[in-house]
Amino acid sequence: MGAFQNPYAFAVVECVPRRTGSPEPQLIQVGYYSIGVTNTTRFFQRPCEPGYFCIDGIKYQCPAGTFGAGYFCPSYPSPPSISRTQNECGNSSVYCPEGTGNEPKAVTSGYYSVLTSELAVDGRNATQNDAKICPKGFYCRQGIRIRCPEGTYGDVEGLSAASCSGWCPAGYFCPFATTDYRLNPCLPGTYATKGAAVCMTCPSSSQSRASVIKTFQVLPQEQVEKPPCTTHRECCFFGQITAIKQQYQH
Repeated sequence: MGAFQNPYAFAVVECVPRRTGSPEPQLIQVGYYSIGVTNTTRFFQRPCEPGYFCIDGIKYQCPAGTFGAGYFCPSYPSPPSISRTQNECGNSSVYCPEGTGNEPKAVTSGYYSVLTSELAVDGRNATQNDAKICPKGFYCRQGIRIRCPEGTYGDVEGLSAASCSGWCPAGYFCPFATTDYRLNPCLPGTYATKGAAVCMTCPSSSQSRASVIKTFQVLPQEQVEKPPCTTHRECCFFGQITAIKQQYQH
């Protein structure tokens, strides 16, 4: 008689077992498997061990991934898993949704691993069960979410480079995790160069009013008409000129 060989099966039964002196074959109980010298001379039944299930007297390994989230539970060709917490998923660079089998899933660049199941957070990031896209203001590597550095900004999701979306433009300041530099303009009397985390306060003038007026009088017209700026230190001087120009023209 032919037989189908399942990769999880430990025996292929071609007949029903019969004890010594039995008038007829005995049916195997549910959850048991038969044993004997050969497949056609089965003489005893044994309960299915942990990590296995038994159907029609045949013992099979539980398939890989038949346990809880946050863990991976291998099976054939390895020994079967016998606990819902058989193997912790690993570190932040991997995650294990419910049903993870022989290997954890790697977190894609620009994503970070999280724990969303009912399992308690232990601070080790060893049982993460999901991955989420990196939010604005952060970049994500190896499954870890990291704030965009000072002097940079991140205005899109899914960033993976430490430079985020780029340097903060001159005239603006970008602290950690900035999402939109346009919300952080430098105020009059301050300035910031490219990549600044804070606006610098203009230093007190060391020039006399007369010397500033003299400079104003000899500057080219296009320079005099230049509006106040906040992009470099020289803006502080032009700010003084603008203030005096308004007084001078009145």
